[in-house]
Amino acid sequence: MHEGFNLPPFYFTLIFNNYLIFENSSNDKETMIQIYNMNNGTIINKFGRQGQGEGEFLGIKFLNVDSNALGIYDVTLCRITYYTIDKLLSGFSKPDSMKKVSTDFGIPYFIQKIDSNRYVASGMFHPNRYAILDRNLNIISTHLPVPQKLLDLANNKYTYSFYHAGILYNDSLKRLAVGMTTYDMLQILNTDIEVIKSVHGPDHNFPDWTGKQKLSPEGYSPLTGSTHKIYGVYSGETPSTINDWIKSFGKNIHIFDWEGRPLKRIRTDYRIGNIVISESQKRLYLVYYDEEYFRFGYIELLEDEI
Repeated sequence: MHEGFNLPPFYFTLIFNNYLIFENSSNDKETMIQIYNMNNGTIINKFGRQGQGEGEFLGIKFLNVDSNALGIYDVTLCRITYYTIDKLLSGFSKPDSMKKVSTDFGIPYFIQKIDSNRYVASGMFHPNRYAILDRNLNIISTHLPVPQKLLDLANNKYTYSFYHAGILYNDSLKRLAVGMTTYDMLQILNTDIEVIKSVHGPDHNFPDWTGKQKLSPEGYSPLTGSTHKIYGVYSGETPSTINDWIKSFGKNIHIFDWEGRPLKRIRTDYRIGNIVISESQKRLYLVYYDEEYFRFGYIELLEDEI
């Protein structure tokens, strides 16, 4: 492990070239998004106040870069705010545009672009758990039903019971990978949102869809992916409460191919909160908790790990 600089508490991160972009989840309500230079740990820009106006956020769920645009999805406001990356790196922080996300069938939690005309979202689209959206972010279809015994639960319990840890998309293979945090499962999907394979964690042979609300081992959250591999942080520990976030930060990274076949496990001594792959640098960047601080570092990947 190559250790780097300290970070404030965070939720979502991404890497663009040599820059780390992440949501600041500390009590700073004036700068919810921060951009760091990964080479020296200096802050390039801080922006995004808490609020409902232009350039403000209440519930950031993901960050995504498409070409030279940064998209920030706010699940509370149900909208994506777009910024030009070059402007942000120059110190400007005014958004270019905002798009409202359709909630006609339910609330999308994570959204992933799959081509110029379609997005896929995970969330609550009763009775299904995925939706396809058009280029204007209107929901056009929903897919894959949630087991009935989960639907019989109260909505807040159902939400937690089928929590998804983001969506990866492999454009060359036209496949998606989704981690189900609280059911210790990784699923590979095609672009028609059909399941190709379900991979259950070593500590949980099959999801407990009995309707009982017991906590299960945490697995495959967060995810990152390369052209040939999927990397999932795996905890395997069972939290004592829903808010027991320490145990959801796994120390192991499981590597799969895009067929869902397990290939290798990387063990660390750190509680990993997020990972991002850089294929060009052959590095796996980590944001982790060392029992005292949130830190940023990276692992040099071997040829069979890329």
